[in-house]
Amino acid sequence: MLKTAGHVAKHYKPCCNIFEDFLKRGTSNATLEEYMKAVEIYAKTIKDDDARLTFKGDMLEILAEIFFKAFANDPRVGLRNYAPIPLDEDYGVDGQGCNANGKKCAVQVKYRANPLDLVTYAEIARTYASGVVQLGLDLKGDNCIFVFTTANGVNFHCETVFKKMLRILNRPVIENEINNNASFWQLAFNEIRETLLAVLS
Repeated sequence: MLKTAGHVAKHYKPCCNIFEDFLKRGTSNATLEEYMKAVEIYAKTIKDDDARLTFKGDMLEILAEIFFKAFANDPRVGLRNYAPIPLDEDYGVDGQGCNANGKKCAVQVKYRANPLDLVTYAEIARTYASGVVQLGLDLKGDNCIFVFTTANGVNFHCETVFKKMLRILNRPVIENEINNNASFWQLAFNEIRETLLAVLS
């Protein structure tokens, strides 16, 4: 069962429809871009601006957890034991996990419709502050802040300050792993189904 079960339950209809559709697609048009298009279609039915943004972020957080579960032992990903932060404790960190060296890390998930809209220094500074002050994480060293984003990356100021502390899983990295990967979408569907059966029973 997914640890983002609250998100899945809250958005059970789009979760059911999108992940079942992508299961059927298999190796044809089962891409990150198509997933985002599907999310955007559902988002247009939400009238409140804040709720619409929250929905997009939640759907990416669900995908992120499945991604981390699927590729936990892939050196290109390098994150294990991902666990989301409860919504009432989210002040800049969306989740935490362990990097390849077994060190606890902060994870930030950022939805960007436009890949050129880079993640900013201010956003990752909040992640760092929340991780250290609120969660008590030691975020010194390489690969201790993971950024999972549909943007092409982080901006220059962010790279300049945080350097190798950052592990960027950007749009091209995510696409390389999941695009038309039938095994991934099968896993994703199974995780959604198992989670919904557990939370809605």
